[in-house]
Amino acid sequence: MKMLSLALISLWTACASAQTEHELIRRISVFPIKVAQPELAKFAEEAWWELREALTRDKRFLVASKNFLQQKDVYQARSILSPADAIILGKLLDANALVTTYVDDRVLYMKVYEGEYGRPLWEQQLVLQPSLPIAQQLQPGVIKLVQDFIASIPYHGFVVLDPLKGRPVYQEGRRLLVKAEVGGLAEVDVGDSAQLIRVYSDHLKPLFTHGASIEVFAEGRVVEHNRESIVIELDRLNRATAVQEGTLVRLPRELKRLEELYSIQDSLKSKIDPEFFSPGMTAAKQKESETKPLIASLAFIANLAAFLLLAF
Repeated sequence: MKMLSLALISLWTACASAQTEHELIRRISVFPIKVAQPELAKFAEEAWWELREALTRDKRFLVASKNFLQQKDVYQARSILSPADAIILGKLLDANALVTTYVDDRVLYMKVYEGEYGRPLWEQQLVLQPSLPIAQQLQPGVIKLVQDFIASIPYHGFVVLDPLKGRPVYQEGRRLLVKAEVGGLAEVDVGDSAQLIRVYSDHLKPLFTHGASIEVFAEGRVVEHNRESIVIELDRLNRATAVQEGTLVRLPRELKRLEELYSIQDSLKSKIDPEFFSPGMTAAKQKESETKPLIASLAFIANLAAFLLLAF
């Protein structure tokens, strides 16, 4: 086990020193809340259930059940995870993200780790009021923190394969379309702008709180919204970057709404770097407009040749 841990740490350090691309958070494991006082255990468990409910409410995330964590023998309160522990737990639970919550000296902490590489994704803390019992502040504090985490995620959905088309990008007439899942609580209107993005970083700081790099490689507008899914018509894209199942989708209006509603504003939290647009982005219909005259000319020549052959 020691050799495995050292190998995982070496892998994590090597990955962190290079540019690593963030992958979609879909499956989350939430560990019980760690408290020092035994009398707080009941309140911590109730707050844990509320935390899970907050993550599953809009169906964006699949959260591991208590029974599943018990079956894997990992249902225990945790605080700070080492990179090796995060990687091992991520693989054991098949989790994209791991959430730990704990109370230390009347400060409530929450941390989220990436399951594959063990790197921290997000962290935040809440100073509890000295005049109120901790038991009364656990549940509202946990909800406030998890809402801040949700608001910090720089994307709101992901590309899915259209069941009839069988591919992530498909064409209807001259329109290039993409279907995406965005959850049941996202406020999306037809006509809203939408972006396909990459999120990556080259340092070890928490990705969502200390400056992820965001590349917009395609953008368009929402043309359909049906419950938990939307259809995006692409206006511009970089054809060198492939749109795949699971590609991250950002909705700028929803991003602003969540930040205004749920973000905890303090000096400890820095903003994610401003996004940049891929230099290779061109109009989605440009390629078609450029090739259409050529196709028409070739068709005319082919028809003329066939007519001459028939004439002779």
